[in-house]
Formats: sequence, C-alpha cells, structure tokens
Amino acid sequence: MLIALLLPAVQAAREAARRMQCTNNIKQISLALHTYHDANALFPPGADMMRGTFTYGCSAGTFFHLCPYIELTALYDGIIDYARQAGGTSHPWETPAVHASGLISAALCPSNSERTIKNPGWKPNNYVFSAGDACWAQWVSSPEHPACVTSRGMFFCSEVPWSPLTDPNCAGWSDWSKIRVDKTFSNCADGTSNTVAVSECLTPAVHGGADVRSNVAVFSAIWDFNRYGRPGNCLTLPMEDNVRFQAGYVHANVYRGEVLFCGWTSANLFTTLTPPNTPICIYESQRLLYEHWGVFPPRSNHTGGVNCGFFDGAVRFIPNTIDTNGSSELAVQTGPSLFGVWGALGTPNGGESKSL
Repeated sequence: MLIALLLPAVQAAREAARRMQCTNNIKQISLALHTYHDANALFPPGADMMRGTFTYGCSAGTFFHLCPYIELTALYDGIIDYARQAGGTSHPWETPAVHASGLISAALCPSNSERTIKNPGWKPNNYVFSAGDACWAQWVSSPEHPACVTSRGMFFCSEVPWSPLTDPNCAGWSDWSKIRVDKTFSNCADGTSNTVAVSECLTPAVHGGADVRSNVAVFSAIWDFNRYGRPGNCLTLPMEDNVRFQAGYVHANVYRGEVLFCGWTSANLFTTLTPPNTPICIYESQRLLYEHWGVFPPRSNHTGGVNCGFFDGAVRFIPNTIDTNGSSELAVQTGPSLFGVWGALGTPNGGESKSL
C-alpha cells in the first residue's frame, strides 16, 4: 500500500525534472536564435539549401543553422565540408559527421523516450519552430502562389523543394534558387514577448505507425475548397490509437520527430492554428508540395500542454486549453489572427499584441 501511495508522487517528481530539462533545452535554443541574429543581422531560415550546398529538395532546417551557437560547431563544419566535397549532392542529415555522432541531447526532450526511427543514421528531434497561423507555411515563391504566406511566421524559406520544370505552379520563376524573405527583429511588430518561436514535437515509436500522438494523418478536408484552408476540420479526427487510421485516414511518412536538421515543414515547423496536442494533418501525400501543407500543432508528453520558447528568450508552458477561437475560421494571409490567443502568439505582425 505504501508503494502504491508513493509511486504516483515519484513519477510526478520525475516528470517535473524532465519538464525542467526540456524547458532548459528550449531556453538554450531561444538564446541561440538571439546569438544567430546578432551575428547575421537576421533570424535563421526555416528551410535553405544554402545556394546549392545541399541537394535539390533536401534543405537544411532551423536547428542546423543554430548548431554553431549551441556548441555543435564541429558537427556543423563536418556536414558543410562533406556537402561541398560532394558537389551539392548530399542531404544535411545524410553525412558521415551526422552518422558518427551520437544522439544530440540539445534536440531531445527527456519526456519523449521513444527513439525508433526509419534510418539508424538519422537523428531524432523534439523541437520545432513556429510557422504561425498558416497552413501554407513553407516555400516562399511569388505573392500569387498559395504557398506564399511570409507574414505569418519568422523563419523564411529561401528555396522551393520541387522543380519549376515539372510543377506548373512554378512556371515563370526566373531564379527560384534565390527566393528569400529575410526576417529580423523589426518584423516582430507585435513584440518579442508576444511571439512564439520554438516548441515541441514527438518522435514516433514506429516510423509510419498508427500512434496518433506522434504520427501524421492525410486528411484532405482541411482544404475546404479554400487556398488557405480550414484547420479546424483536422480536429474532427479521432484521437484514439489506431482508430483514426483504421477509419480510412492514411498515415503520412513525413518524418516528423525523426530527421534532425531537415527543413521540411512537416519535420521542422509547427502551426498555431489548433491547440497543442491535437491531431496533425496534411492535405495529401502524393506530391511534395502538399506534404508541406497542413496543420502541425506542437505535441509533447508533458501533462496538459507543451513548452514554448518566445522571441524574447522566455520559456512558457502553453496549456492544451489555450484559446484558438474554436479553430473554425478559414486561415488568412494578412492581418490579425482569427485563431484566438494561440493564433495571435504565432503571428509576429498581426497587430494583436494589445489584446494578449
């Protein structure tokens, strides 16, 4: 009986320690964003092939660009050196330096003990960066292209993952490899304390498995016949293990939580359209374009919510019950967020800071 009484308290104490370590990891990442900005006069990208350093469609994500600022300079240099010797045919996560390294503790939340991933050479990650309150959150192109929602987040994407020669949406792009929109503190008009930068995701126990907490569902209803999407439709998916996928919702192999240094939206970013720890959906998995279009709320194993780092360097715990205005609105490209306090925290210049 005594053990039965003490065990919950011991488990709670252990989770409190794990959550504290996770908070510290996010704090270091938030401070690294500041150091990167001091050194480069802009924030790191959400995705960047670094002028052809990496192979087409395999862009380096935000965490990769922060490596020199979180005591991972040797690993960063090793990846760059190998990529340049390979003549732009390598991926940032498929290099000898990455395969030879152990787990990157700075990228791991201790509350997520699952480390099973598809490729043993890849590194799991539990920290992702804000794309704001937009479904179209990646691959900046022309203002007319539905993927262009540069004002809803702070991490620019300088290159697109598909070829202008094969995708009709890319027709007319004269220099697609140099498209970029740099983001600095000046773009954070709502205030750094009111804009979220980094949060959490889960590494799945099984790659492409049926665990709905860590895997992603293909659910075309989030489109809702609108170029910006209706994210609340994703909330209709059942959350019970296996039920979602058995009901006909195909799971998507998007490598979320499995490929550290990757710049794909599904692997590197999160959205503030729906509450934390709710279902994750992508539009479809037939074309790379749509695998990066969807609803990607942060996920964690912490009770009741997720840790979030802000652009002022602070770390706060965001509960699952945070206001999202029901997530029932259509996503927008400009102006105030329609997704409550959570949506407002995701937008750097929506003009909502006075209401927070």
